Amino acid sequence: MAIETEKPAAPATPLRRVGRDTVIYGSAILLTKLASFVMLPIYTRYLTPADYGTLQLITTTLDVIEIFAGARLVTGIFYFFHKVDTERDRRKVLSSTFAVLAASYLTAGAAAYAGASFLARLVFGGAGDPTLLQIAAVSLASNAMLVVPMAYLQVAGQSIRFVAVGLSRLVLQVTFNLFFLVVLHLGVKAVLLSTMITNLMVGAVLLAYFLGHVGLGMSGPATRALLRFGLPLVAVNVATFISTFGDRYFLQAAADTTVVGIYSLAYQFGFLLAMVGYVPFNTVWEPTRFAIAKRPDRDDVYARGFVYFNVLLLSAAVVFALFVATVLRIMAAPSYWSAADLVPVILIAYVLQGWTEIHNLGIMMQERTELLTWANWAAALVAVVGYAWLIPRYLGMGAAVATVLAFGVREVLVYVWSQRLWPVRYRWAPVLRLTTVALLVCVARTLVPEGGMLHSVAWSLGLLAVYGVGLLYAGVLSKDEREVVYGALRSPRTAFLRFVAGS
Repeated sequence: MAIETEKPAAPATPLRRVGRDTVIYGSAILLTKLASFVMLPIYTRYLTPADYGTLQLITTTLDVIEIFAGARLVTGIFYFFHKVDTERDRRKVLSSTFAVLAASYLTAGAAAYAGASFLARLVFGGAGDPTLLQIAAVSLASNAMLVVPMAYLQVAGQSIRFVAVGLSRLVLQVTFNLFFLVVLHLGVKAVLLSTMITNLMVGAVLLAYFLGHVGLGMSGPATRALLRFGLPLVAVNVATFISTFGDRYFLQAAADTTVVGIYSLAYQFGFLLAMVGYVPFNTVWEPTRFAIAKRPDRDDVYARGFVYFNVLLLSAAVVFALFVATVLRIMAAPSYWSAADLVPVILIAYVLQGWTEIHNLGIMMQERTELLTWANWAAALVAVVGYAWLIPRYLGMGAAVATVLAFGVREVLVYVWSQRLWPVRYRWAPVLRLTTVALLVCVARTLVPEGGMLHSVAWSLGLLAVYGVGLLYAGVLSKDEREVVYGALRSPRTAFLRFVAGS
């Protein structure tokens, strides 16, 4: 696409900025997930495991349609926004992406709404309610107002506004959920209605803000560049869907929606690890890493970023694995407690997923996104074989193990291909040491028999302390970095204020 020369490119964002914004994004995401867990007793009281399984199958089906609507095209914003040099060209990238995705989302939503009866028969064998799928289809169409404007807030560095929008959506959705679920007793329909109404309300405001700052237009060169970059990623998303959500359909065929519901609850901890362990970091890192590529010290920044990323990711995974059984016993109805057995395996899969998100840099820099397609389809093939073989024998555990195998194959392929195209000297030694400590601690927890609540909490806290010692003294952090940790422990408020101030 044509490049103009009105203004110099924006300066590269330092690693400290990545960390600071990660704290901001992470705080909001943590509040969001905390709200979800506070609501867990209500959800598990008013939704049976079968209801939960039905909800998961509906949302999963609409996720498939969203893939074909081109959701992954938004990734092109992060790349081309930093590739071009002028504000005018950046606005072209944003407005062109919005025009393409608005049209595709509205078309996909309308098609899903019209075909709701067919989808209900396909997914539930004729036992589903088409009205539920129609509500979900309207939510899908409303995403046209949200996807690109939210990406705009990210690339524009407006982390506070990004977080404010997310928290506004949370408050509205929880409020509507309580009303429709607890007061009106609408069951599965309550959750779907809440999402639809929230998307429409927040989307209208966000769209007005986006159009006021970016405008509406379409550039032929920008659109062609975006499609060339992003269309291979649509195929990536299809394969990713198979390896992430395809197991629900195999479980439905092998058992029933109750098994799907319990497995889906366990899988929420994988999503939770993603949301807490790497989405906050990646929300800043995704647009920033392309700017870092222009720096002479890029390898050092990438290497340190990978270590810090794993400290966050693996620490979160350890906490979830150690305390999941206790959390479910407190927060969920007894019919959901067996989900705790599946969570540690699912967490392993999502650690591998996090590594893949970091390691695809070489492929993205060389614009060889078709390689992501091949890696994800290889993973999808492994997943389908694993689902077909393991799920009929082991149900939820079989699905979890198949997911780990699929995610592992994808990580290996993405890492090898990226390193061949655009090598980065990652610091693997401290990461592998920390991974070993994390695995040993989590395996030790599975060997402890479940007793009373105090017994379980005491063991989990003790093992968490062991992990903390390993983090500090297993050669993961340098001496200076350990001093920073000690200072933060002695005076958390002072450390946080200095970090946010960038000093």
